[in-house]
Amino acid sequence: MSNKQRVVVLIISLAILGGFIAIGFHTSTPVIPTTTEELGDQVWPSGELEKLTVTEKTQNYNITAIYPKTNSDSISMQFYNFVNEQISQFKEDTSWVGEVGSASEGSLTLDIDYKSENSSRVQNYIFSLSSYTGGAHGLQVRKTFSYSKTGKLLTTSNLFSNGVDGLKTFATLVQKELMKREGADADWIADGAGPIQENYASFVVNDTSVTVLFDQYQVAPYSEGPVDITIPFSAFAKVANPELFPKQP
Repeated sequence: MSNKQRVVVLIISLAILGGFIAIGFHTSTPVIPTTTEELGDQVWPSGELEKLTVTEKTQNYNITAIYPKTNSDSISMQFYNFVNEQISQFKEDTSWVGEVGSASEGSLTLDIDYKSENSSRVQNYIFSLSSYTGGAHGLQVRKTFSYSKTGKLLTTSNLFSNGVDGLKTFATLVQKELMKREGADADWIADGAGPIQENYASFVVNDTSVTVLFDQYQVAPYSEGPVDITIPFSAFAKVANPELFPKQP
């Protein structure tokens, strides 16, 4: 074989080898974990990075809002939007102050804060909103955001293996607990704790139970304050979503 032939063979061989390498680079795809078991100790998208604060003070009102920045821009934006919606609503509810000027200086307030509670499979953020917009007394409201390890925002239907239908079973358990309270009103409870998702919009998930947060006026008079009802996993195990609740020993 002449030198020229050897060079041609070498060039062809390198071209073939380069083709295989290129194909390998273009077709190889990183494996992305999709289940909670595969994630292991991977950083949660909903994990908190820092606290962000919004403050605004005028002659008639004070606003302070604290919310988390997380590992996920989209989750952080959910909190940002929520806080700004509450601030906008507060300003709308107090728009009368500029017209009548009867509010004492700084007497109208909106305070938003939060805490986090985590289970092995769910991260919960519990926001507390305290506001006074005039009238006899202020109002306290809570709103929860619960995320799976993959960063999915959970709704009530995600808690159960049969979706929204599982809420009927769960709501029955909650109503029974509410009826055990002194001075319980059956009609009030049937309305405020009936099996519709709006009634169960705020909940906290841990490894052994789910706690439902009811705000003032929802299932009892204002004087009773907020009401929390915890239902153990064992009570609704037949309809519980196994992706969120680890098997009990």
